[in-house]
Amino acid sequence: MLNMRTIFPSLPLLILLLALAAHGQEEKKRLAILNTEDNGEPSLEFTDLTYLTDRLREIAVKMLPNDKYSVMSVQSIIDKMGSKENARKMCKEAQCMAEIGRKISAAYVGQARLGRFGGNLTISMELYNSGSGVLIGSFTGESKNVSGLLAVLNKEAPQMFGNMPGVVYVPEAEPTPVPVQEDVVPKFEKPIKTSFWVAIGLEVLGAAIIYAGYTKDKDMAEALDKYKVGKQSDYYYDNAWKDAKDSQGSRNMLYGIGGVFLVSGVGLHIWF
Repeated sequence: MLNMRTIFPSLPLLILLLALAAHGQEEKKRLAILNTEDNGEPSLEFTDLTYLTDRLREIAVKMLPNDKYSVMSVQSIIDKMGSKENARKMCKEAQCMAEIGRKISAAYVGQARLGRFGGNLTISMELYNSGSGVLIGSFTGESKNVSGLLAVLNKEAPQMFGNMPGVVYVPEAEPTPVPVQEDVVPKFEKPIKTSFWVAIGLEVLGAAIIYAGYTKDKDMAEALDKYKVGKQSDYYYDNAWKDAKDSQGSRNMLYGIGGVFLVSGVGLHIWF
């Protein structure tokens, strides 16, 4: 009697190889990203919409495991829909994306749409399981311009594709904020010796000028006495009055200048 182990000495290994081959032949699930549509008025340029669509496909290719998924090209979607005109019409008038996904033999289907809200541009994206019609993921955002919408797409789309079976989404770690160092203003070192002597000098100078004003005050008093005792016919009568006025003007000026120097010296002492 023939021994099966003699005929198939490595039967378990053969079964394993067949299983692996069958697994390797498993058809990849296809993802269709339909053209981005603008529901607002005025509409954006076609090139802007195309760029957003291409960016979504690029993110999907990077996110999805190559052995499980394939992202349908623009031409393959058009071929499945019959023509470029049909493709544009179906994408624009899509009420049920899952139905479109089934028509083009895509396991998953997604589309982004633009709109307007409060003066800003808006973007909304939905991703469906074509077979069950279940919403796999979505995101919305708004911005004042197309560049801002692209930033929203770059941030939110990876997480949305990460909801698909067998896809591992690892969010990028946000950069650690670098603490902003406040400008350090060096403390003003008090030049004690220099400031002290400068203050003393100002005080001495101010006192000297005030004393000079005091002497002018005495001169004014003497001139007024001569004026009072003189007679209008005397020669010194008018000169005495003139001397008194000159002395008064000089006194006031010297008091003012001396006071400024004296106060400056005292202030310098207090500050330093």
